[in-house]
Amino acid sequence: MLAMVAFLLVSLVAVALALSRTWAAWPGVAESAGANWRFNPVWLVGGVVSSAAALWVGGGLWGALFRSAGGRAGIPEAAAAWLGSNLGRYVPGKIWQVTGLVGYVRTRGDSGAGALATLLVFQSVMLVTGAGLGWATLGSRAFQDLGLWPLVVGVLGVAVALAPPTLRLVVRLGQRLLREPGDPGPVSIQGKMLARTAVGGVAVWILHGFGFWALLQGLVAENPVDPVLACGVFSTSYVVGYVAVIAPGGIIVREGSIVSLLSVVASISLGPAAALALAARVWATAAELLAFGVGFAIARRRPRTG
Repeated sequence: MLAMVAFLLVSLVAVALALSRTWAAWPGVAESAGANWRFNPVWLVGGVVSSAAALWVGGGLWGALFRSAGGRAGIPEAAAAWLGSNLGRYVPGKIWQVTGLVGYVRTRGDSGAGALATLLVFQSVMLVTGAGLGWATLGSRAFQDLGLWPLVVGVLGVAVALAPPTLRLVVRLGQRLLREPGDPGPVSIQGKMLARTAVGGVAVWILHGFGFWALLQGLVAENPVDPVLACGVFSTSYVVGYVAVIAPGGIIVREGSIVSLLSVVASISLGPAAALALAARVWATAAELLAFGVGFAIARRRPRTG
């Protein structure tokens, strides 16, 4: 319960800041037509492929985490399930991301409650690594609009989410809601597996960041953002958008964070920054659809288990 309250609190702060401090940027999109743009399809395609690869690595990380907790699905199959459910983020509250994954796992003969618990762990680790990478690359500029106290609340919420009693409660609640029989037993994730997931999470954010940088390379004639800063801008913006549970897929919130960070770390004016933020949404959606298409093809070729 504490984790849910903390998550909702940070969400509301993120939405409020995105709407109040970057709203003025959006009218400038039309005025940015005179900026020094270019269109380089090689960089743009490379950016989509890099982000799609990041999604696949993320799906594989969750699959490995699920298997370490007793799941029977193979890692490619679990990754495909995660990629499909990932599109559920575009429904407010992100509930369909969870229900889609749990539903698919159950049809394959695995525990939906176990999938629910490991998804909680995985998302918590990804939020921590994304925020950490943002802080490491951008310093205090990463979360200057949020301030310190929402971050403290968020860290406490993640710590509660990763605690064994919380995971046990999630599994029991999931079993009750899903009417799954059996005793969940001592639910916990080994520290070694958490460490591996965290290292993999950093790799995911780096791949996403390179994809974002490639997008900028393909659109801006003289890109003032280097790859390191691009990683920080995207990971920070994604985290801020994700914790905004009331924003489908982090829409507006993630874009607002990108506008703010590009204006701070690269001195890009608000109009062009807003145009790039909108382009980043198209790029990210294209990568998600590409990754999902590959995952769907794999899932159709896998025999059902159980």
